This record gives sequence, C-alpha cells and structure tokens, in this order.
Amino acid sequence: MAQQGSPPRRSSRQLEPGHSGRHDRSLRPERIRRDERPDTRGWQGADPFGPDADAELPPWAGPADYSPRPTTTLRRGASSALDDGEYDDAQDRYRHAAGDAGGLTGTDVPPRAGRRRGRAAATRLRKSRRRVYRWCGIAIVACIVAAGITVLVTHHTPKPALYVTSLQPGEFKAVPNSCTAVSATVLNQYLPEPGRTSSTQQSGSIKSQCSFTVDRKPLLLLLEVTAEAYQPFAAATAGGNLPGSASAYARDSYELVWQGLKAPSKGSPVSAAQIAVLRGVGQQAFVAVQHEHVQGIDSELVTVVVRERNVVITVSESGQESGHGFGPVPLSSLQAGAEAAAKDVLVKVRAERTA
Repeated sequence: MAQQGSPPRRSSRQLEPGHSGRHDRSLRPERIRRDERPDTRGWQGADPFGPDADAELPPWAGPADYSPRPTTTLRRGASSALDDGEYDDAQDRYRHAAGDAGGLTGTDVPPRAGRRRGRAAATRLRKSRRRVYRWCGIAIVACIVAAGITVLVTHHTPKPALYVTSLQPGEFKAVPNSCTAVSATVLNQYLPEPGRTSSTQQSGSIKSQCSFTVDRKPLLLLLEVTAEAYQPFAAATAGGNLPGSASAYARDSYELVWQGLKAPSKGSPVSAAQIAVLRGVGQQAFVAVQHEHVQGIDSELVTVVVRERNVVITVSESGQESGHGFGPVPLSSLQAGAEAAAKDVLVKVRAERTA
C-alpha cells in the first residue's frame, strides 16, 4: 500500500517519440501542476526549516469574501499595548488590537466611538445651554440698568409751586351749621323768648349764615351769625409764609373786615367803629361798636370777629335804642351776647374735620 503523499507510479512501458497515446499525460496542465507540488510526505517528512507551505493555498482554502466583524473581546497582548500607551489615539489602539485579534480594515470604527461622539455632543449641548442662559441673564441685567438710567435721566424734580393749591395740615374742611352752633342757653339769656324766631340765610359745608330775631316791645333785637372756611387763593398773601394758602386768605378777610368797620364808606348810616382786641378767643379776634341812625330810628351795633386758621366767625348783634316804641337796650348786654355766641360757634368749628 502506497504511503500518503507519495508520487504516483509510472509505467515501465516506453513510448515512441511523438506518440500521443491514451496514457500520455505529459502535456496536460493539471498533471504538470500536480507534479510540481512539493512532496510533503505527511507530517513525518515535513521540513521544519523549509519555506512556508501556506504561501500557496488551493482555491478552496482561500480567505473568505466577507470581513470579520470586530468584537469587544481583545487579546491580552492588545490590551497590554493599550494600557502601556504605545499608540497615539484611541482609534489607532483599537485598530492595532483588533488586528491582533482577527484583523480589521482601516475603515472599521471602534465600537466605543459612537458612545464617545454621544458624550461629546451632550457636552457641547450643555455648554450651549449655559452660554444661552449666560447671555440671557446679561441681556436682562442690561435692560434693567438701561431702564434705571432712563428713569434717572428723564425724571425731573417738580419745581415748587409759587403758591399753595390745597388745604394745609390743620386747616378746616367745613364749618358747622350756624343755626345750631349757638347754644340754647346763650339764646335764652340774650334773646329771651317769647317772640324769638330764626331763619337761615345760607347753609353749606364751607359757609353757613343764620339770624335770630326778637320782635316784642320794648325789645327789637337782631343776632346774625356767619361762619366761613376759606379755601386756597393765589392772591392771598397777607402776612403769611405760604402765599395762596387758605389760612392766608382767611387772614386777608379778617383784615378787610377790620378796615371796613373802622372806616365805613361815605354815606353809610353807621358810624366808624370803636375796635378792641379780644384776648384768648381764637387765633385772632376783635370787637367793634357802632351807632346807626336811619329815619329817626337809633340803634346800637356790636360786631365780634374771630379767626381760627382758615375759618372766620362773624357775629353781630343790634338793638333799637329809640323809635316806634322800642328801646332802650343796654350796650353791654349786646356786646356780651355777641361774644358768647362767637365762642359757641368757635367750639363747634374746632370739632370739624381738618386736612
């Protein structure tokens, strides 16, 4: 029995030259290639120092037509190379290790590249968001600063008014009703009943005027009560530090009444008043006494004027001295009645609302 790998036996029959017999296989290419193959004679006869027999492999033993897929498991040698830092970047390290494990082409991508690219994209996204937030915060702060600068530049301190246009603290907003401001005690003492009547000439929140009359012989008495709360007036300047204030306007009116009583107009039926200052009644107060003569009738007239801030109280009482069966009336009684009525009204004024 022939050994494995031994060359085929040759026939001992000699053929004539030029003979192309049935067994002449010298010209067949397959035969020539078969004869040219080296005689390995099995593993016993293989030359360990001879050329590599795998250099020429048969067609059926050639490499596969598909590229092996990379795996995540690397050989120890490759991981050692990666740990030692022999390569420049992660992709080259992976290619080298994969080549040792089974071989990869230059176009193969490491399996961790996609994950690394995802991390890089997430990092860029975070940085982009921080940048957007930073610029938004800067823009908001800039807007606030610009608004503040605009307010400071465009805001102008209003110039103080040349005169007062509203009630000042402590000034009265209204006055009481003059008809009820005088107490019944004062009326009964100085204008006794029966025969006493009252009438309202004017009634309002800032001005009230009322009159009381006793027409019973021998008494003919007339008591007139007026209370007025003056309002700011630009032309009011008399002796005040705040021009145009309500108190200054009331002071002006007080002075005008004083002057009018002291120097009545020409042809007036009343004489010039004898004026005396009243102490302890309001901020300012005076009493004026006059004599009146009209068509044979003589009367005495007493006027009391009181100023409390922006309110002026005027109380006048007259009594017929003679004529048509009336009189006489004591002057002192008239003056006492006028002063008592003015004090009653002042008490009610001080209870009113103030600014």
